[in-house]
Amino acid sequence: MRLKDQGLELSNRISALAKGHHGPIEDVALAQEMAQAAKPYIDRLIALNHLLNPIDRLVAKHEQIQQFQSSSDRPVAKREQVQQFQSEVAEDIAEIEDLASDFGTEIDEGLFNDLQGEIAAVKKDCKLFVSQAAVAADDATQSKGSDKKRALGNLPLPERFKRIFGSRYIDLPQLKTLLGFGFSPDQRADFYGELEGVRNWLLSRNALRPHIDRNRIKTLQATFGDYALLLRSPLIADTAGQTAPCSLEALRNRFPDFFVGIEKGMWYTNMPFYRQPIKKWQWVLLDRQYLNCTFKKPTIRLLIYARANDLSAKQVRQKSATEDIYDRILLELALKERFVDNCHSITSTIYHPNAKTSARQVYTYYKDNAIRISGKSGLPHWRPSKPRWPGVLPSLVISR
Repeated sequence: MRLKDQGLELSNRISALAKGHHGPIEDVALAQEMAQAAKPYIDRLIALNHLLNPIDRLVAKHEQIQQFQSSSDRPVAKREQVQQFQSEVAEDIAEIEDLASDFGTEIDEGLFNDLQGEIAAVKKDCKLFVSQAAVAADDATQSKGSDKKRALGNLPLPERFKRIFGSRYIDLPQLKTLLGFGFSPDQRADFYGELEGVRNWLLSRNALRPHIDRNRIKTLQATFGDYALLLRSPLIADTAGQTAPCSLEALRNRFPDFFVGIEKGMWYTNMPFYRQPIKKWQWVLLDRQYLNCTFKKPTIRLLIYARANDLSAKQVRQKSATEDIYDRILLELALKERFVDNCHSITSTIYHPNAKTSARQVYTYYKDNAIRISGKSGLPHWRPSKPRWPGVLPSLVISR
């Protein structure tokens, strides 16, 4: 630390000299010429010094997490503390990224690239990354005589996604069965046109395109192992087989076994959001893992998630209550198991119990083999009697 302080003091003195501020100097012209020559290097040192503070904090927190995980024998306290450490790490990473962007031109290019690589390696929310181990294993299993007809680029579009996502790609025939109505030829053409947009989005990602071009199926499967691809529908068939707006009311009528049947648990049937439908058709990429919101608002957690995965902030959205439950039901029916990790899922839906009260938040979770819908002023809090962490389930809207 003493050497670091001395270097900073020296850089400040040289910078001042370059600007014409100086004390007693015998040959001012020579001194200023030397200072001007040294100034670019000093600027780099100053930029690096700004970066060192959050990097030092990041290293310290990483060590704290490792020590705490190895020494604590209290699982509940351990998990809560680690979640706090991880949230603070995300903050430090965001600060480092901002500083690195601001000082990028003053930092040595090689060092800057190394720094960006290290940041990417420790991002808590970085999900859409390619495992080099998966790439190596993929290349090792591919033979020179591999069947080119089975290459991704030669398969029909739906089959390409089926190869990458497996059963977590819900195709149109499945969707027809789940929703209870069929699609016209024009609708099918529109949906597959939108699906082509999803393919183009994948190809536009620099980290993924080489592996698509080289037919690294296992690499892509590993990359999207926590994701499902689903078409959200604004329509659903009612009990008489007629199409109706896809609202919570319509979902409950079509899939009653997913909801509680007791009157006390149905408080929301009198609220306006109960009959508000999904607005439009959308292909969405759904993450099974929630983002913990114990220490961060959902909007901040989604922003950190978007930045970690090089996504547009507008693309990563918080689900409405209807979208959340639509995703849960259709994926569980298609996969024959629950897709998302259980949490107090904080939705974007709010309501007013009456004209005199402030807005309340709607959140969803599983309990006793049923989907529960609750309302609360502010965000839910974790406690031992309700072992579900407050979180937000990210929804990546790729089409429309």
